[in-house]
Amino acid sequence: MHSESEIRSAIKPLVEFYGEMTTSEVKQHLEEVLDYDDDDRIPSETRNEILITQRIGNIVAHQRDTVKVYSEGFIVDKSFTPAHFFAIQGLSGHEQKIPEKEIKKRQQKAKQKHVYKKVNWELENERRSLIGHLGEEFVYHTEIAKVKEFDPSSLDKVIHLSEKQGDGFGYDICSVNENGETIFIEVKTTKGTAETPFFMSRNEKLFFEENIDNNAYVYRVFNFNEESRHGQIKIVSAKELLENYNFDPISFMVTHK
Repeated sequence: MHSESEIRSAIKPLVEFYGEMTTSEVKQHLEEVLDYDDDDRIPSETRNEILITQRIGNIVAHQRDTVKVYSEGFIVDKSFTPAHFFAIQGLSGHEQKIPEKEIKKRQQKAKQKHVYKKVNWELENERRSLIGHLGEEFVYHTEIAKVKEFDPSSLDKVIHLSEKQGDGFGYDICSVNENGETIFIEVKTTKGTAETPFFMSRNEKLFFEENIDNNAYVYRVFNFNEESRHGQIKIVSAKELLENYNFDPISFMVTHK
């Protein structure tokens, strides 16, 4: 069964995408980004729902303050019925809800394109390599160290998304910059040079197109050593990626007619 801490980490990218969500909406969408296990699906003895959605409700019910900032990087406001979850900006101690204009922008984008999709994980795992996982871990720890330097209280805002979340959202890691803004990181790792070609999924490319001015970056990890689990990082902004790199369609998913 997933803990409340794990659930909060999964809620973070959902709230970032939608900008604002009710408790009911969080319950409705969470399974799209978190793999429920058998214990999660056990019916509650006290509520007409399964245990994991009850635990989402518990996050709100156990909250003593009307408005609370969670360390993972979102706000729960119980002055609404049901409670509302908001994306935030600002460093620790200075967090605030993102502007209403930005919320409307994100919600409009969510209506236009449903980002989640069913993925054949057996086929997808054939494409993923060990070096890719190691590169993501390297960047995650690098971000932890960076954020620790300017705001140690914001370390929980550095979240390494699961494979399911990463594919659905189009990035691997969310972090925070010195201005308290969420940054979105897609990691591409190679043992070669920074100029070695890399692959991107359709979801990933769409994400960068939609977030060209919204703190989205490719962290190109190169000269990566699997034994030391260390390499160098070239940071490529969404704007630079789309303007200075070619996208060549060279692979297909083949199914029987």
